[in-house]
Amino acid sequence: MGKIPIMNDIVLTLKVLKIHWVIKDLRISFKTGALSTAVLVCMLFLTACGTANVNILQQTEHMEDYPRTVAILPFTLAPENETAEMPQEIFRKVFFGYFSYLGYDDMPLEQVDERLKQFKIGEADLAEITYKQWRTILGVDAVVMGDVSRASNFTGGIHAETTIEAKLSMLDLRTGNMLWDVEHSEMSYSGIAIPSVVTMIQGQIDNADVKRSFYRTAEKFSLKALNELPDPSEFRKTRVALPMITRIETNLKAGAIVEPGDKVLVNMHGQPGLSASFDIGNWRSGIAMKETAAGVYRGEYLFQPGDRVSNAMVIGTLKNPRGVAGKKYFRNALVSTTAGL
Repeated sequence: MGKIPIMNDIVLTLKVLKIHWVIKDLRISFKTGALSTAVLVCMLFLTACGTANVNILQQTEHMEDYPRTVAILPFTLAPENETAEMPQEIFRKVFFGYFSYLGYDDMPLEQVDERLKQFKIGEADLAEITYKQWRTILGVDAVVMGDVSRASNFTGGIHAETTIEAKLSMLDLRTGNMLWDVEHSEMSYSGIAIPSVVTMIQGQIDNADVKRSFYRTAEKFSLKALNELPDPSEFRKTRVALPMITRIETNLKAGAIVEPGDKVLVNMHGQPGLSASFDIGNWRSGIAMKETAAGVYRGEYLFQPGDRVSNAMVIGTLKNPRGVAGKKYFRNALVSTTAGL
């Protein structure tokens, strides 16, 4: 079979991490049913944009320095980024899901939204409300605000990219001071080092599911921020006697991809004689664990064909008979399946 030209003299300009890569004279052809290249192109596979740098604006050395109750306000989105998928709402829900594992008492999002509705506060009014007014309206110690300056999804040729760029901050309603803020740009990016029809098409299909792509990118942003945010959990354990978890371990390896038939094994050490479970992010919750020895709890999840999860954190929970729960999350690796990438 003769050569069939697929692309000839195409110049692709890729903007990744504000670096412009120009790939010239890319010629791809089929030969005897297999894809060959006249010019072999090598591209980096990027899945993130560095760490999220959190600026701590007020030191929190004692329990009294931390707000106890927190509400996450609706996130705003720059007008030029408005899409039907509402990425700011996706980001808010995902961030709340992970933020709730820190040692604050969180007001449910539905309750926050209902209060705003009662006071006839729309998105355009958020910036005009003073900290004292927020304290009256919501009755909490602090609010988290989010401003999404960029949310984009692009799929074309051998390039697929989803980006969320945002600023998050926590305002202490007791004093009017900002406790912390973080500005970060998170990108889920895929390129093709040695192109093939299957990988190219699959990458386009996955990224074309725009809502899922925004969820995946929001999770990466949230997890990076979560690792740096102040967490009062250690103080709260002594104040309200939360069940103690001393450590959590899994068989996950950093960067490894979970396949159907693989098991995630979780061991948790803590206070004996309690009810234990673990979550895989927001994807699977309350997976039961058994106490195999005093204070040693074990559980597992067997992955099935079709399970789709990307960059999910394993979180262990230990609950006493009164329903008071202590939580601890595994920081060293995240759960990702082939289907979820």
